[in-house]
Amino acid sequence: MKKLILKSALAALIVAVPAIAAAQIVGDCYDCHTMHNSENGLPVAIVDGVVSADPIQNLLRLDCIACHANNPSAGTKLWTMAGGSVVPQVAHAGNMANSLAGGNFGYGPGFAGGDSSKVHNVVDLFAGSWDTNGGDITDTGEFGAPPGTAPAAHYHGYSRSVFTTDLATPFDAFTCAGARGCHGTRSQILAGDTVDNGTDNNFELGARRVGMAAISGAHHNNWSNDGPKTGANYPDDETAFHDGQRVADGYRFIPGLWGFGNETNTWENNDADHNEYYGSPTNGLTTEIGSCGACHIQGHAGGTSSRAAFNSTLRVPNNSMSGFCSNCHGKFHSAGNGEDYVDNGVSGAFLRHPSDYVIPNSGEYAAYTTYTASAPVARQDITIFSGGGSTAVSPGNDMVMCLSCHVAHGSDQDYILRFDYTTMTAGFYGDIPTAQAAGGCLACHTTKGVLPQNR
Repeated sequence: MKKLILKSALAALIVAVPAIAAAQIVGDCYDCHTMHNSENGLPVAIVDGVVSADPIQNLLRLDCIACHANNPSAGTKLWTMAGGSVVPQVAHAGNMANSLAGGNFGYGPGFAGGDSSKVHNVVDLFAGSWDTNGGDITDTGEFGAPPGTAPAAHYHGYSRSVFTTDLATPFDAFTCAGARGCHGTRSQILAGDTVDNGTDNNFELGARRVGMAAISGAHHNNWSNDGPKTGANYPDDETAFHDGQRVADGYRFIPGLWGFGNETNTWENNDADHNEYYGSPTNGLTTEIGSCGACHIQGHAGGTSSRAAFNSTLRVPNNSMSGFCSNCHGKFHSAGNGEDYVDNGVSGAFLRHPSDYVIPNSGEYAAYTTYTASAPVARQDITIFSGGGSTAVSPGNDMVMCLSCHVAHGSDQDYILRFDYTTMTAGFYGDIPTAQAAGGCLACHTTKGVLPQNR
């Protein structure tokens, strides 16, 4: 892992003063910006936690990691800048109980006890834990390894059910924002050939929009981090250029993603107050079986439709969190209606756990009526909430989704699960309330942890 420490130029900014606005950008411009990357003859830009002689885009003095992983050796989950801006921290030494809703990259390689199976392996933070050769795990020369382990098995490749090859968007460069990431405008290019030349890799031409360029303009256009966000996907036409306002209108700076940010305790997910996530009411995510247009908005260059255009990007299928995850993990979910990436099999039996799927209001599922942060649900309408969301679950209306089981950044559990899978044990618990209290799988599958005679 790259060295993540604060130099004196940044440390001077750390002043613990109360925020004067609800998690918005406030304070002096020089908290975040530098005109010349120079003070007293020394550079001030902080890139991946160290001072850099090279300036950062948008005249910034901090890149994504330097700001959002401000001091990873500390346990703080929020950093208050000198001017009052509160910055959520995605990598820190604290435990999951002291982490925000997205989890903690601090469980990844380079941190004590961390490994690549516990985090999304973003190149911004972790070196040597991703695939650089299309999924060929025998190529140990190209396969980096986290410190002290064998060559990484937790790579991004089609054979691991991630929609990528070495000719498509290469996830050896999986990053926080942009064409190879999650946040901001994704898939657009900044320079290069914008004409579809008919070759297999025409969409590889040109410099990709990544990092700061993908979120440019969003922070200052973000009127609130809290409450409902229901911004539209980029339009499916020639006007689909990067726009900071459109990025800010998306939930967590993801254009087209809908969600509700916890207004009581910003960025927190607790049983009593939490974010609310949107789920599509189609009763099963099936967008992966469609054309490329299910995810891609084709740009318009030279009179043609191309993924190599300046106005090409990715949409969020169904505007839902599970739809967003399916942009890459298209083979990880099941719809239950025979329209899956691979048919579900006889009698509609699931081959993969369903996502964006309504929890049945019958049998064991009907008993999941009190919200637990160990098994969040997706809602069909996130505009009805205020404060810290709802503590009630409504089977027959609310849905299971990807984040019902996983967190976005990282956790203390393998496969970035939000609960201890080893405690999900059939017949282990003496009664249903005790089993349900274990959360996770047993929050929905309320009877599975209890033998029939004890139900």
